[in-house]
Amino acid sequence: MTEPCALPAPVALERALLTTLPASRVAFLGSAVVRAAAGGSSRLNCATWLDPDDRQDLPSRVARIEAWYDRLGFPARFRLTPLSPPGLDHALMARGYARDEEVVVLAAPLDTLPLPDGPAEIAEEPDEAWFAANEEAADRSPARMAELRAAPSLLLVPDAWISVRSGRRVAATGFVATDGVHAGLAWLATLPSCRGQGLARRVVLAGFGWARAEGARWGFVQVETANDASLALFRRLGFREAYRYGLRTRA
Repeated sequence: MTEPCALPAPVALERALLTTLPASRVAFLGSAVVRAAAGGSSRLNCATWLDPDDRQDLPSRVARIEAWYDRLGFPARFRLTPLSPPGLDHALMARGYARDEEVVVLAAPLDTLPLPDGPAEIAEEPDEAWFAANEEAADRSPARMAELRAAPSLLLVPDAWISVRSGRRVAATGFVATDGVHAGLAWLATLPSCRGQGLARRVVLAGFGWARAEGARWGFVQVETANDASLALFRRLGFREAYRYGLRTRA
């Protein structure tokens, strides 16, 4: 039996994530990347370390990051990945941080995925029908919608906005962007009345099919551990767990 190929290293996927899901404000503090947008999505409004050996003066650096978020009026939030320095989680817990959701990063080689298995629309930019369907399907807050609407103007890499219809109505949506090698899929959502019809699978395969044609070799997604339906979908398609990360938010 052929052994599965090794997945990309966490540092490669973390860099691809920062590229394919850009935030409007970014600062570095050593290897810590501090990002902020409109205060909606936890993934766009958090600090993430990219080097586990970058561990000096953690309490003072955490305090400095907290001050940056305080000026914005946002809660300080940190992502704890395999690249986080030892001691960071302890430092956050000592400062009263709460544990938020845990997220699985899944990846798969694009040449192993099935071909798109149904009609899907692929656009260079999202239109109002895309935004309306995604907002309704995911029940997004105004802050998250502001971040979503800002995304097309922030991206520097090739991207595609996927729509799948049920009848005349856009019923499922998603987004894919590629840094050249890795393609990240995000904002996957299906209207509640249209779930269970395989529409999300069509979005995923259409998006990653586009990325494969762009030259990308790997696809990756971030899925909360509580989202059983999405985890099952991607695992059926052959995606494997690359790593997990946890979110910590100051109470």
